Amino acid sequence: MSNKYISASEINQYLYCPYQWYYEKKYGHKYINELREKSGAKSELSNFKKGIEYHERYYRDIVHLRYKKIALWIFIFLTLIAIGIGLLK
Repeated sequence: MSNKYISASEINQYLYCPYQWYYEKKYGHKYINELREKSGAKSELSNFKKGIEYHERYYRDIVHLRYKKIALWIFIFLTLIAIGIGLLK
């Protein structure tokens, strides 16, 4: 396959994390997975571990934000029902 074309999934990966996209292009998916499986506090892996921790925090924040949005919509819906019931009396 030619490197002239960029797929939609590759654009999505770049938008999610440009560093991840770059390292995957430079080193390949297999090497990245090997790094992920290694344990220990080696200096060359410190940035990789920081990246994993960052993405875990980011995902956790996104999930919390989603729950807050759902709670807000439920509150708005219940408020509108309460107002509607109050106007009918």
